[in-house]
Amino acid sequence: MSPKPLLPSFGHVRLATLEDLPRIAPVAAAGFFWSPTFQFQRPLHAKFPNDTIASYWDEYQAAIRDPGSVVIVAEDLVDEKEDGGVYEALRTASAYSACLVVGVQVVVGVCSINLRPGSPHIGQFQSGSKLIQSTCSNSDKVLTDLSRDVDDEAARLYNEATAPAKAKYLAGLMRLSTLAVHPTYWGRGHATRLVDWCARLADIEYVPLGVSAAPMGATVAAKAGFKECELVQVKRSEEEDAEVTLWVAVRQPSRSRPTENTMQSETPPTDSE
Repeated sequence: MSPKPLLPSFGHVRLATLEDLPRIAPVAAAGFFWSPTFQFQRPLHAKFPNDTIASYWDEYQAAIRDPGSVVIVAEDLVDEKEDGGVYEALRTASAYSACLVVGVQVVVGVCSINLRPGSPHIGQFQSGSKLIQSTCSNSDKVLTDLSRDVDDEAARLYNEATAPAKAKYLAGLMRLSTLAVHPTYWGRGHATRLVDWCARLADIEYVPLGVSAAPMGATVAAKAGFKECELVQVKRSEEEDAEVTLWVAVRQPSRSRPTENTMQSETPPTDSE
């Protein structure tokens, strides 16, 4: 049997499991709310917050199960003022429940990666692990994603405007797909640590890492070494100002290959570190 490919050491992040979904979904909604892309594509988020939560649940469940994807999370001790960082419609949604047990470690950030075709890590994060053998299943999710918070025309315009740049610069690359941190826990380094783990995974394979990001995500990615390829403006019409700006960028692998101190070969951890 060939040895498993090496992985970056996890440190203060860990792999997500299906059991994390009830927390990941509202954390993603709370974090993405502040993105212009969210506001552009989900103008009815205040009216249908449960649809927003359900859509992120479905998205991250699919990614956790997908052999070509990796989902990692950051954790922190519960902040008793957590509710104050959540927009009102989400806070009052029936599917949202804040964890306010002081001293408990909870998921506060999430990041997903699309592996490149032919990556030696494909399937490594699902096979033989408890990631997809969780007691949490579809039956535990009482919500159905009806997408009533989404403006179909806005989503079409966004995809149409951004697809050419994504195809030109990101096709075939390992890609940092999503990054969200609960607003109450901003400024604590969680986004930086999540992006750093992704960058170190790309360094192990010695391949470029691509990203398409909104302004806040672009700031974090730029600090991790991503270089801008194109800035895409999304407009409803030629006469209007751009409502969304998408930063398409690529990070080249580090010239210094990772050392044994920054890698591990054992089964990826799924419990809190």
